[in-house]
This record gives sequence, structure tokens and C-alpha cells, in this order.
Amino acid sequence: MSARKAASQAGLSDARWRQIVSGYQSVSGAHVPVRAPAETLARMAQVVGVSPEQLAEAGREDAAQELGKTRKPSKASGSYANDPTIDAIATLLATLPPEAQDEVLRRVGRGEPNRSTDRTHGHERQAG
Repeated sequence: MSARKAASQAGLSDARWRQIVSGYQSVSGAHVPVRAPAETLARMAQVVGVSPEQLAEAGREDAAQELGKTRKPSKASGSYANDPTIDAIATLLATLPPEAQDEVLRRVGRGEPNRSTDRTHGHERQAG
């Protein structure tokens, strides 16, 4: 995965991703140290598959705790416990930054699709 794609999936600009990875940013020609906030680093770690344990070993227990919060899905149960479509959607949702996840969940929870489709009697009709 490219750094640009990883940055996008983490909800960061390409430049900000590079600053965090390198540990500094250039300000008026001087290198200024950069330390990512825990939540940002956790998003980055999630995108590239770094575990909470690895973050803790690197001295970022704060980010490890943030990542641990997002990586603990509840045990699936019921008729959809082993549904591959649900698994795929959950995996995709996990790649979005928290704000985007909230927006998706808000839209789904609302239960009001922009356009509904009626497929009764073999005909497809859009409500309007």
C-alpha cells in the first residue's frame, strides 16, 4: 500500500502522514519535532496493521489504548454471525476515520435511504 493511500484511509493528508512517519516537519527551513496525537497514531496503525502491543512496545501506550478501543468488536451472534457481507462491511467501515464511521452509522441508524426501491411483482420502482 502506498503512503498516499494509507494516509487517505487514515483520514490524513499525504504531507501530514509523512511528517508523522519522519518525526519532524519543516518550518521556515528548520526541522521541528512532530508527535502524533494518540487517536491519529491509532488510526494510522489500524490502516497498516500495527497491533496495540506493537504501539506499546514503541512507547506509545496512549495510542495502543486508542487502537484497542477500536479493535474490540463485540462477538457476533444471531443469524448474521457468520455473514460474509456483514464481515466485509465491518472491515470496510474500520478503514474509515472515526468521523466518517460516525457519519455512516448515523445514516444507517436513520433508516431513511435517499431513494427506496420497491421490487414487488418483479417491477422496480423508485419512491419519489
